[in-house]
Amino acid sequence: EAALHLAFFVAELTGREESGEGCEAGARLLRLLTPLMKLTTARAAVAVASEVLEAFGGAGYVEDTGLPVILRDAQVLSIWEGTTNVLALDAMRAAAKEDGALASLDEEIKTCARSVRDARLARAAKTACDAFTHAAVWLDDARKENQVTLEAGARRFALTLGRATALALLARQAQWSLDEECDARASAAARRFALSGVDLIVEADAEDSFALMSESQAN
Repeated sequence: EAALHLAFFVAELTGREESGEGCEAGARLLRLLTPLMKLTTARAAVAVASEVLEAFGGAGYVEDTGLPVILRDAQVLSIWEGTTNVLALDAMRAAAKEDGALASLDEEIKTCARSVRDARLARAAKTACDAFTHAAVWLDDARKENQVTLEAGARRFALTLGRATALALLARQAQWSLDEECDARASAAARRFALSGVDLIVEADAEDSFALMSESQAN
């Protein structure tokens, strides 16, 4: 559900840009969010399709059910669009080259959070804001180190931004649904998504990374 809101928000930005109704901030958002949306939804699709097969048990592995082809098609998404590593680097380049792109995304996430009034839902919205802030701080720190540090953390950075944006959009929709439809389902979805790992930034030891990439050596 979060992925759906992220995909359609990017579709909205694309439509405004193509129809000449877009603004400068929208264009910056579109440049940054396009690769973020692709990698975030692609990874989510693989995870969800895999869960569906597992829910079916052994039958999920049988071609006649039509489920294996869904998983194979989902797996293609994280490869065909440029692989999540390539998309993450693209998003990082957009954040660096598009002046104000990160600031525009920050404002969009905060705008979504400000629209949330329900107390339980507000905690989910805060999770999105905190995840974005952590990612932005990490990017600033990594730039002061070296290119290896940037590239090594690019995917965690991009997935954090993508999931934070998706959560913020879902929280905004959930508040509308509570107000206009008296429907708490979207609110439950937002709260559950907030618990599923939004901030993926971790402090990875560079020496460990190099050791894992190298061939095993016996002493």
